[in-house]
Amino acid sequence: MPDDAMTLGSLLAQAGWTMVPLYACSVAAVAVIIKKGLDFRRARVTDHAPLGLIPEDPDAEALKQLCEGLASAATPLGRVVGATAQAALRQPARAEETGHRVAVGELDRLEHGLGALSFLAQVAPLFGLLGTVLGMVELFSSMESAGDAIDTTTLSSGIWKALLTTAAGLIVAIPALGAHAWLGARLDRLRLAMDEGIGRILDGLARQT
Repeated sequence: MPDDAMTLGSLLAQAGWTMVPLYACSVAAVAVIIKKGLDFRRARVTDHAPLGLIPEDPDAEALKQLCEGLASAATPLGRVVGATAQAALRQPARAEETGHRVAVGELDRLEHGLGALSFLAQVAPLFGLLGTVLGMVELFSSMESAGDAIDTTTLSSGIWKALLTTAAGLIVAIPALGAHAWLGARLDRLRLAMDEGIGRILDGLARQT
C-alpha cells in the first residue's frame, strides 16, 4: 500500500508514461477554460442592460433613440437588439430574420472552443481507463512469470498503481465538465435574453400596426 505521507504528485508519478496524455488533456482544458472565461468577460456576456433600453411602444422615433443608445453597447445582446431595431426602421418585415441571424453569429462566436472542452471532459476518463487496463495487463503478465512465488504486497501495489490513471482521468474530467456546464449556462441565459429582446421589438411593432 502507498505511504500515507505520499502526495498526489508523487502518486501520479508512479503511473508511468500513460499519464502523458492525461497531462496534455489537463493543460489543454485549463487553457480553454481560461481563454473562454476571458472571452466571456471581454464580451460582457452577462450584461443584459440593453433589454432595459427597449421602449414599450417602439415607434420610429423610439427606435431611432434605441439605436443611438445602443451605439456604444459593444455587447452581443446590444448588437442583436440594435440590429433588430435598425431592421425594424428600414424593413420591418425582416426585423425578426435579421435579429435571429445576428444572434446566431454572436452565439457561434462565443461557443467556439466549448466543443473542445466537452471533448476533453469525455476523453480524459478514457485515457485513464486505458492506463489502468495496460497496468493490469502488465501486472498479470508479471504474475504469470512469477509462477507460485506471488507476493500479495506486490499484487496489491500493482493494482493501486494501475488504478492511478483512472483517478487522474476523473480529476481532469470533472472540472472540465463543470466548466463546460458553467459556460454553457451563461450562453443559454444570453440566448434567452436575445430572444426576449427581439420579441419585445416585434411585439411593439405589432401594436403599432
